[in-house]
Amino acid sequence: MKAPSSSDKPETPHVMTRQDAIIGMSWALAAYLFYSLVPVGIRMLGDRMPAIEIVFFRNAIGLAAFLIIFSWQGWGSLKTERFGLHLQRNFLNFIGMWFWFAALTMMPITKAIALHFTEPLMAAILAMIFLRERPTPNRIIGIVFGFVGILVVLRPGLVDVNLPTLMVLGSALLYASVSIISRVLGRTERASTTTFYYQAMLTVFSIGPAIWVWVNPTWEDVPGLLLVGVVGTVAPYCLIRAIRHAEATVVAPFSFLRLPFTAGWAMVFFSEPTEIWTWVGASIIFGATYFMTRAEHRAVDVATKR
Repeated sequence: MKAPSSSDKPETPHVMTRQDAIIGMSWALAAYLFYSLVPVGIRMLGDRMPAIEIVFFRNAIGLAAFLIIFSWQGWGSLKTERFGLHLQRNFLNFIGMWFWFAALTMMPITKAIALHFTEPLMAAILAMIFLRERPTPNRIIGIVFGFVGILVVLRPGLVDVNLPTLMVLGSALLYASVSIISRVLGRTERASTTTFYYQAMLTVFSIGPAIWVWVNPTWEDVPGLLLVGVVGTVAPYCLIRAIRHAEATVVAPFSFLRLPFTAGWAMVFFSEPTEIWTWVGASIIFGATYFMTRAEHRAVDVATKR
């Protein structure tokens, strides 16, 4: 969890050293290891607890930790002149998380992870539509190959495309929309401010629907709640630290580790095998995403050096 401080403000770019890269990769490894555990917690809870209640606990636990930090450090970072944009961002985030958590309780975990790799590709499409970003050839190639990867995972006509699958893709689209709004907010807002409103608003959005279908947690639910709430809060913190030390092209490949990590947990905890087509499709989707990310990064470097 990140405490509010002046370091939340954008920093002057610096040349990444070998030590920076090693530290960044270490944080990225930890981040995606933690991210891979969250679906395990959701699946542990999903048989006894509605998805919306899991969403509530995920954010309420994170919010509690944030309130402790703010009470210690001060509340100045909560000031914002873009409350409406925070509201819009976090409502989309709320629906996306609800879809994601519900889908994870109804379909193979690794297939859900593979399809969720499409989020950056969807974000690229949305950026071209809403931010008027130029559709470069590399971006178009990445999007096309990413779509091919989706077809490999889904194999429409051979395998039924069901509601959980559509919920995963809908979640990826909503998260992509959130990332576009986050880029706009990042121009003026501190990371701690954005994260606080994210935790607080999702807690408020989810508490009403959660009460409607509430199931009292038992001691058996504690491990799942800890994975979803605590580990789910620590994971993005690790990723923020990774990006602070290393460039995006160094950190990005580690995101693919979510698949083998999650596949391992799914096999150990739920005896859930992973289809070969999930691996093939996920590799294509990830490769397309990484190609696009690296190409965009190189283009920025060239433009900066001019």
